[in-house]
Amino acid sequence: VVDLSVDFSGEKDFHAFVKKCKPDVVGFTTVTPGYNGAISLAESIKRMYNPFVIFGGPHPTAMAETVIGEKCVDGVVIGEGEETIVAFMKRKKRGGSGPLQGMLIKENGAIMRGKTRDFIHDLDTLPFPSRSLLKHPERYSPPDALNIPTATVLTSRGCPYRCTFCQAPKIWGRTIRRRSVENVIAEMKLLIEQCNIREIHIADDDFSHDKSWTLQFLDTVTREIKGIRLYFMNGLRIDNVDREVLTWMKRAGFVNVGFGVESACQHILNRVKKGLKVTEIEETFRMARSLGFKTWAFFVLGLPGETAGTVKKTIDFSLSLDPDFAKYFYLVPFPGTDVYDEFKSKGYLTTNDFSKYGIYTKPVFELPSITSFEIKQALLRAYLRFYFRPLKILRILLKIRTITEFRLNLRALFFLIRKVLKN
Repeated sequence: VVDLSVDFSGEKDFHAFVKKCKPDVVGFTTVTPGYNGAISLAESIKRMYNPFVIFGGPHPTAMAETVIGEKCVDGVVIGEGEETIVAFMKRKKRGGSGPLQGMLIKENGAIMRGKTRDFIHDLDTLPFPSRSLLKHPERYSPPDALNIPTATVLTSRGCPYRCTFCQAPKIWGRTIRRRSVENVIAEMKLLIEQCNIREIHIADDDFSHDKSWTLQFLDTVTREIKGIRLYFMNGLRIDNVDREVLTWMKRAGFVNVGFGVESACQHILNRVKKGLKVTEIEETFRMARSLGFKTWAFFVLGLPGETAGTVKKTIDFSLSLDPDFAKYFYLVPFPGTDVYDEFKSKGYLTTNDFSKYGIYTKPVFELPSITSFEIKQALLRAYLRFYFRPLKILRILLKIRTITEFRLNLRALFFLIRKVLKN
């Protein structure tokens, strides 16, 4: 397992590594903004020798037919890859050929599509991630980490909601599949006892959907996991938490809670099928603050129906809501989402260069009701208005507990400033 941005100083070192070991199969996992770079690497490897090149991950799943059309790509894994890649490798070892369930395969110029592979129902059957294969585990730490090394844990897959801008259901499906509480606790104990992990960040798309499972998990963590901080990497659903759940989260050791607010305008939330009432937002943040959580709020600018007025309303609302941290993003119409299909059909997309589809790159669309320039100016204005307030700066500084947290927050601040000003 190699990570180009962590394990090598540049492409030259990566090429030397591949040339030295010459694997029979090279697999690339890629999200949309990394797709062009992955294709470039695959082409360079193909020029060295002729391995079987497989692409998988969110972008190849969403655009499988396009990806398999690339000259340097021999196979595409669609959706969950654990069972598919094992079946492929076993078959390749035997010298087999032909279509394979869960894959598109190119052989002798012909493209063969296997049957759709069912989602893995029992996630407990999957082994824990082989973190020992990471060469520099200490390099992976979120900006809000207090202590390193940290680790991420996924307790479930799938999301039943229909947010039109979200790519997750394309990968994991709309049915939530949960690991057993015992299985998750076993992984957490392994991380603490064998990997010296001091913080665990939960990465679920919808952690608290099943209240009974959530309370059972939190109760078990409270009793069995000691001396470790817990965080949420993603936002929680505002309508899937209440005071009881938040109280148990605090008791279990969770430090932060974040919520995807997206917009302060109900008609926009309705249009993107968020399934959230604006009236629910303020009460949930009040509850979280009263229990002592660090609070995060996430906002998306440029959603369908956006105007200069709705953007201003969202920014004003974020200031009145006043979470500890606010993150503002341009909408990114990722392939595989309803928004991508809508924007493409209406001619709103301004580029097909997927390297520009990053969360900190400039908008890749023009709406009839607001220009991309206006959205860019609004995002800069939002960050300046929210963070460059003396009282807000003081509150952030007073809540920093370790040198590591200060360093990582400073790094995140400089990264954000560079990205926002650049675009």
